[in-house]
Amino acid sequence: MANKKKKTLITLITEFAKLQLAGNIPFWGTYLGFTFFDQVMHLPELTGLAISMVIANALFFIVDDQWVFSTSRGHRGTRKTRFEMLKFGIFISFNALVNLFIIHGLSIFANITPYIGQFIAGAFSTIWVFTGLRFWVFAPSKHHGLLPPKRTARRSRRAV
Repeated sequence: MANKKKKTLITLITEFAKLQLAGNIPFWGTYLGFTFFDQVMHLPELTGLAISMVIANALFFIVDDQWVFSTSRGHRGTRKTRFEMLKFGIFISFNALVNLFIIHGLSIFANITPYIGQFIAGAFSTIWVFTGLRFWVFAPSKHHGLLPPKRTARRSRRAV
């Protein structure tokens, strides 16, 4: 039993470390995308941030699905991936809105540029993003024990 807990702890630590590396995708993707949309395209602040976040988080989902949380879930089918995409979309949309409010709010109320505000927002979301992704979005399937047993075909007996 202790060996299983140790293996689970090691898996969680490994996934957390991988997520910290993968977390650079939405962070720096949004940062660089915002720089492009702000400096080159001259889009409004909120629009540039929103477009950058959508693109960066789409890439983030792919990396999380294929690399960060792939070993803790085992084999999965297409239906589970679609469900994960829906949960990821809900979770990351909420996270993105919180980040937008933090970044934009700091810009308006504290006169902190979005370039600095993104670092502040990223610091707030580090732990809770891991928790939400690991234990809700990419949680291991627990339905295997709930499926009914397969029925075998019975031969009907006819009275002769």
